[in-house]
Amino acid sequence: MTIDWKESDRAEWREDYKELKGTVPIEDLKLLEEGAKTMKEAWRLGALHAEYKRLKKNQPPKLPKF
Repeated sequence: MTIDWKESDRAEWREDYKELKGTVPIEDLKLLEEGAKTMKEAWRLGALHAEYKRLKKNQPPKLPKF
């Protein structure tokens, strides 16, 4: 049984992470684009998601346009 994680989770965080981080190792880019296939990759993807949340939290809030 396989699960298509790109459809079941919010995959847009992966693109936001690439923009926020700037420089991302090739292995992490591949993982972000293709998804996890092993438990080790799933742990790494979880760590990347936690780092994304931390980076996103440190961003200044977007002000409404008047």
